[in-house]
Amino acid sequence: MAKTSSEPAWKRENDTRITLFGSWNLLVDKQRRRRLFRGFRRLGPPDNYCWDLQQVDALDSTGALVLWKVWQGRLPEQLACSDDQRHLFQRLADMPALGEPARAGSLNWLERLGSGIVAVLATGGGIFVLIGQLMLDIGYCVRHPRVIPWKEISANIYHIGATAMVLLGSIGFLIGAVMTIQLGLALEQFNASDMVIGMMATAVPRELGAVVTGLLMAGRTGSAMTASIGAMHITEEYNALQALGSAPSLRLALPRVIGAAIAMPLLVVWTDITSMLGSALAAQAQIGINFRLFLAEAMQQVQIVNFWIGLGKGVLFGLVIALVGAYFGMSSSPDTESMSRNTTFSVVTSLTMILLLDASLGAALTHVGLL
Repeated sequence: MAKTSSEPAWKRENDTRITLFGSWNLLVDKQRRRRLFRGFRRLGPPDNYCWDLQQVDALDSTGALVLWKVWQGRLPEQLACSDDQRHLFQRLADMPALGEPARAGSLNWLERLGSGIVAVLATGGGIFVLIGQLMLDIGYCVRHPRVIPWKEISANIYHIGATAMVLLGSIGFLIGAVMTIQLGLALEQFNASDMVIGMMATAVPRELGAVVTGLLMAGRTGSAMTASIGAMHITEEYNALQALGSAPSLRLALPRVIGAAIAMPLLVVWTDITSMLGSALAAQAQIGINFRLFLAEAMQQVQIVNFWIGLGKGVLFGLVIALVGAYFGMSSSPDTESMSRNTTFSVVTSLTMILLLDASLGAALTHVGLL
C-alpha cells in the first residue's frame, strides 16, 4: 500500500543513500517512532550513508530527536537538508547531555539532611528579615499616618475573618459535638458524665478553639496569601509596585499581618461559641444534660485566664500564618511551578509552626489556669 505524505518513511537507494519523506513531527505515534528507530538501527553506522532530508514535508524537535538518536548524538558526515533543519539539529547539539541519575551512596542521606537544614535556616532567616522590615514599615507609618493602608487592612480583616465564619462555625460545632459524645460515653462508665461540662469548659477556650482555628486558617488563608502575592510576580504587578516606588512589604505584607492579627482572635471566640453550642446539643441528646443547664454551668466553670490564653494563641497563630504566607508569596519566582511549590511550603510551614508553638505554650503554661 502506498504511504500517504503525512506518514514518516524512508528508503535506501544504491546502498549508500537514505532518503526521508513525509512528516516527522509530534503527531507520529510512539509505536511508529519505535519501528522507525529499529529500522534505522539495522542499517549500521550512520556515517556509511548520505542522509537526504530535502523531501521531508515537516520536521520538528520530536522527529529531529529520533534522527539524532539514530546518528548517535552527532551529525553524519554526509547530510543533505535545508538550513532550518540544520539549525534544528544544531540546537540539539548545543543542548547539555543528560547525566546519569544519581546513585544512592553512603553520603546521600547526609547531603539531603544538610540541604534540608540549610533550607529551613534560610526560610527562618527570610521570615525574620521580613519581620524586621515590617517593624520599619510600622515606624514609618507612625511618622507618616497618611501612608497607612487602611483600605487594605479592612479588606484583609473581611477576607480573613468574615468569609471564614461559616466554615469555622460548622467545624467547631461538629468537633464540640463529637468530643462531648466521646467523653460522655467514657465518663458514663464511672457515673461521672456531668464532668464533661468542666472538661469542655476548660479545653475549648484554652486549646480547642485556637488550634482548630489556626490549623484551618493555615490551609485556607495562608495558601491564599501565598498564591495571591505569587500571582503578582507572574502578572508583573509586583515589579510595577516596586517601579512606582511603593514598598511591597508595606502594601502587601503589612495589611495581611495586621488583618490576621485582628481577625484570628475574633474567629477563635466564634469557634469557642459554636463548639460549646455543639457540645451542649450533643450532651442533651446523648447524656441527657439539659441544654440551658449545660451552658450555664460551662459559663461558671470557664476561667478567664484560659479565655485570654486562647485569645493570645489566636493572635500568635494569625501572625505566623500571615508572615509565612507573605514571605513565600514575596519570594516566589514569576512562574506557576514556583507559585504552586511555595504555596505548598507555606501551608506545611504554617501548620508545623502552629503545632510547635502550641506544644511549647502548653508546656510553658501547664500550671496556669489548670489548678
